[in-house]
Amino acid sequence: MPSMILNGQQIELTIQSQETLGSVINAILPLIAAKQPLAPSIGGLLGQGLASEQATSDPHIQWCLWLLHEMGVRALTVPPGGTGGSIDKVLSAEERQRDISDPYSQGNIATGRALAMALANISSRVFVLNGEQRDVKLMTRDKMEPAMQAVVDMRRLNEPIHITTTRALASLISSNVAKDDERIDAVISIISDLGVVGISIDVATSTITFDGLFSEANAAASAFLQGGGVNGVLRMRQRIRELNSQMQGSGGAAAGQGRQDGRNTGAIGSKGGDTARPSIKSLVKPRRRR
Repeated sequence: MPSMILNGQQIELTIQSQETLGSVINAILPLIAAKQPLAPSIGGLLGQGLASEQATSDPHIQWCLWLLHEMGVRALTVPPGGTGGSIDKVLSAEERQRDISDPYSQGNIATGRALAMALANISSRVFVLNGEQRDVKLMTRDKMEPAMQAVVDMRRLNEPIHITTTRALASLISSNVAKDDERIDAVISIISDLGVVGISIDVATSTITFDGLFSEANAAASAFLQGGGVNGVLRMRQRIRELNSQMQGSGGAAAGQGRQDGRNTGAIGSKGGDTARPSIKSLVKPRRRR
């Protein structure tokens, strides 16, 4: 089994049950939301465990060590309490790239590589809205639930969820809410989880353009963190690959299909009977194939 050097002592890593991982995740997520670096955050949790005299065989200590190991750390110094400390040995990017195994395989889920990959993804994710890059924020449930409910309420029969969510964002933009409005951040978080990396919304011409191919890494991380497991990640990957294949094909709809440059445009309003100002129920209609 792998091992880590912690405070000069070699610690053997043993496979832990997934049930003990929840408290570690719940402790890490608020730190990520506060934009704290991932590895030092995990080191801080490790230090807190040592301060409370947890043994190195304790599941929480083991999970912290596993996560750091899967991030390439091989030796670290962590004072009790987690203040200060250092990473003393870490694999180079080239060394880490030698392992080409799927991070979301059953084995890599068991060792924490899947979680380490997913946490790294959500802690550094960005979204481009109307050409402006902005961080995708990790938001609390109370702020996310209204946005998710709004998407559910406005979804049309058989409409792809990324189209519904994009319509919800376009509705907020067209209502002239402030750029830093938390409702925009919440909807962007949902869209990013679906793999969308950027959109341009032109209220004046009533169009929405998907900018760039969908991100398999973003979608896979989200599927895993939402409890999808191996099969959930595989299904999400297949969906993203199909959308990207459509994006790269000739002709298509606004629902992720378009020209080879990865950009595709759809109308904000429906044809016929549109009001001058698009409403929350009339945004982004897919173009029909010609």
